[in-house]
Order: sequence, then C-alpha cells, then structure tokens
Amino acid sequence: MQTATILGKEGRTMKALRNDRGMALVVIIMMMTILLTISGAGLLLSGLNLKTTSNLKLGTIALQAADAGLQHAVIAVPWDTNFKYDALTTVLTGAQTTGYTYTVTAINDGGNTRAKLTSTITGPSNTKKVIVGYVQRSAGSGGGPGAVYLPGTAGNIETRFDGNSFLISGYDTNVDGTPGSKPPGWGISTTDAATVTEITNDTTTDGGLTAQQMDNVIGVGGDPSVGATTEMTPSPTEIADAFLQSPHTELVGNQFTGNETWGTDANPQITRITPGKDNKVITIAGNVTGTGVLIIDGPVDIQGTIDFHGLIIARGRVEIALLGTATIHGSIYIAKQDAADGGSELDVRGNASVYYSSQALSWINNNWPGTLPQPARLVAWQEVM
Repeated sequence: MQTATILGKEGRTMKALRNDRGMALVVIIMMMTILLTISGAGLLLSGLNLKTTSNLKLGTIALQAADAGLQHAVIAVPWDTNFKYDALTTVLTGAQTTGYTYTVTAINDGGNTRAKLTSTITGPSNTKKVIVGYVQRSAGSGGGPGAVYLPGTAGNIETRFDGNSFLISGYDTNVDGTPGSKPPGWGISTTDAATVTEITNDTTTDGGLTAQQMDNVIGVGGDPSVGATTEMTPSPTEIADAFLQSPHTELVGNQFTGNETWGTDANPQITRITPGKDNKVITIAGNVTGTGVLIIDGPVDIQGTIDFHGLIIARGRVEIALLGTATIHGSIYIAKQDAADGGSELDVRGNASVYYSSQALSWINNNWPGTLPQPARLVAWQEVM
C-alpha cells in the first residue's frame, strides 16, 4: 500500500512538470521578445543620438565657416571714406574653407556710413548657415594697407631696389621709433598678384628684390612683406584732390637744396610740389623736416636728408626715388599708372626707411577728418535662423 501511494505521487508530479513546460516556454519567449524590443529601441535611440550629434557638429562647423567668410569679406571691402553698396553687391563668391563654400553680399544700411554683409555657407549633408554682419569705417586708422601702396598692373609698374641698407616696414611704428598699437600691414601692397611675383621672385631683371634684400621689406605675411590687396577707393589722385580743397602750401621748382620745414607735429600742413616750366625731375637734396600731407606732382629724387611724418602722395608721371637718407613715418601712395613709361615708379636705394605709422596718420585724420580712406570694421553680427 505504501509503495502504490508513492508511485501515485510521482506520477502526479511528473504530469505536473510536463504541464509546466509549455508555460515556461511561453515565459521565455515573452522575455526574449521584451529583451529584443529593448535592445532594438536602444540601438535606434543610439543611432538617433549619433545622427543628432553629427548634425550638431556639422552645424557648429558651418557656423564657424560662415563667420570665417564674414571676416574674409570685411578684409575684402575696399578702403574708402564711406560705403558704395547702393544696390546688393557680391563681395565674395565661391570661396571655400574646410569643405564649405561661402558667398558674401553687401548693401548699404541706412545711408552710406554703414553696410550690411550677409555670409551664406553650404556644406556636407545640405548644411546651410547664414550670418549677417554690420560694418562701419574704422576711426583713426587710415593710411592704406601698408607702408607703400603701389596700384596698377605688372606691365605698367617698374620697381628698383639697390643696396642692402634700406627698410620698408608695414609694422605700426610711432615717430619716436616705439611700436604702435595697430596690427601690421604690408610693407608694399599692390593690386596685381603678378607685381607681387615680380618683386619677390629673386629676379632683378624685372625689378625684384635679391635674396639678400628679402628681409628689407617686412610686415604682415613674413619676409618679404609684399601682397596684393583690393584697389583702394578713392584713388591716390582723388585723395590728393580732396586734400587740396583745404588751405595748403604751393611750392614750384625742380631744386630744393636748402633747409626746409613743411609742417610740424604740432601744426601739420598740406604741401604740394610741382616742377617748373621745363617739367624736369624734382630734386630734394637739402635737409627737410615735415609733418602732414606732401603731394608731389611729377617724378622726384629724394637725395638729401628728409624726416617726414604723414602721407606722401606721388602722382602724374610718377617716379619716386628714395636715394639718400630718407626716414618716413606714415605711408606713401603712388598713383596708378595706365601705361608703361620706362621709368621706375618706386626706386629705393641708400639708407631710406619707410615705416607705416598710424600715429602720424592720426594727426592727418584729426586735422582733415573724412579725407583719408579707412578700412571696414565689424561692429555687430548675428545668425539668421
């Protein structure tokens, strides 16, 4: 009896276990389904996060690239006394940076004293960003983009550099020789890349610098500091005409061999020199000091000792030769030549030194405001959503 009872219990137990197998299988399948669902959702969310992160990264890079385009455009805006974007004008188009392409347009904003620049950039995965910036003219930093401004095409420009004692510096330098506060510009700036090549290719047959003279022209961009820039408006001739609307000193003749004073730091003046009736080369062979604006209408040889603070504008049949001990703080503008004349528009020899000086040019701005061209200056910007 006891054995039969035990066997009966085992039979019922085995039957119960067989019945539970189906339920366990269902539970296992349900658990696997839940786990797979959770894993799939996790992978999906992970993919979405990666895509979101990628889009955010692309958007950030695009915004930085659009800002780079805006900064590029600010530099590309020509120096002037105002802005001439009465109609929508393309300043830059198709420029590229780090895989992105940007276009910048400009239009005057509330008159001609301020302009609005719009930088639009496109990139990978149809990324697009738009930045709007507002520019005005810088105050008190006029003087052109460097120590010597030589506009025109290479075929119409000749240069000559002799010796190894001259210096042309685009680094801002005060008249006492201490460093100025403005960023450096070009030692020599021109408007034609071919002219840059002629000056810097170590070939003297086309008026270039020798290998030993490369570090005699210093400033932004390394040695030699020679670069192409946007043509400045108004032109040197027009700037000279604007200055001549103010009271000035007229000097006529071909020989200046005595002691001359053409303005002082405390009282700058505008001085204009024109040759005599024979229209020969103007020779400055004496001892000259001066401050302000010196306008020379015709070829000139500076053979003596000159210490000038301010702006020198050479125009007409231009040949400016710095042959003696000339020290100039400020800037030299050479008028654009429309044809080759056989002479050297810029001839530098001896111990001549030309330093860009915002200090000397600020005295001109203070005495004749609104006459010197100024660079564009970014005053505000925002992203357009």
